[in-house]
Amino acid sequence: MKIIVDESVSYGVVSYLRSDGHEVIAITEDPTSGLTDTEVFAIASEDKAVLITRDHHFTNNFRFPPEETSCIIFIRKGNLTSEEEIELIKWFLNTYSISDFKGQLVTIFKDRVKVR
Repeated sequence: MKIIVDESVSYGVVSYLRSDGHEVIAITEDPTSGLTDTEVFAIASEDKAVLITRDHHFTNNFRFPPEETSCIIFIRKGNLTSEEEIELIKWFLNTYSISDFKGQLVTIFKDRVKVR
């Protein structure tokens, strides 16, 4: 599964996903560093990839329609350490199948998941 990790997400998540065998594009790495939200979304759309972000702009379904991607995973803002973000993503991927959320916006909290 191809996953785009936005620059708003801890780089530790990138390392974890790669070690778990996922193909990951990290927006913080060259040549993708410094891209606008629109450019990041274009990559996710073109590749039909999962987009993982903490940027609330991606929750705007009119500007960034999740059905144009595999899905958008929004990590709800809060005081999360890198380890907590990694554990949250690990929990989500071990509990749910991404294919169940195809084309949807998924918000993950410390204790629950919201889909719209």
